[in-house]
Amino acid sequence: MPDFSEYTLALFDKETLIYSSREKGLRPLFDCLERYKGKSGLILHDKVIGLAAAKLIVYSEIIAQVITSASSAPAKKFLEDNGVVINAYHVTANIMTKDGSAVCPGEVIALNSDTPDDFSRKIKAMLNVV
Repeated sequence: MPDFSEYTLALFDKETLIYSSREKGLRPLFDCLERYKGKSGLILHDKVIGLAAAKLIVYSEIIAQVITSASSAPAKKFLEDNGVVINAYHVTANIMTKDGSAVCPGEVIALNSDTPDDFSRKIKAMLNVV
């Protein structure tokens, strides 16, 4: 089990830590995947993996394995269907907002995006990425 008391997200090239963040949400994952474009076979530790994170991971084409505390069922299936190994300690129906009142906005975007381009455009708008 990753040490999520040290980070919320960490990227490894084999056993070497090459990136880590204590920030929450999709932004640190987005930044990490952009930074290491062109690499391959990397291992990602991320505290929570929803469908939006899973789509970012698959579309980046740099991650071979994900280790997480919690994953949504759609995220786990999407990763597995696209050849990314996932080790999730807890699988839930969806990733919810912090107060538990609604499905997370990134998860909603991912569930309602038909193509990678559509998803990318909507996520970049949500994250205010130009």
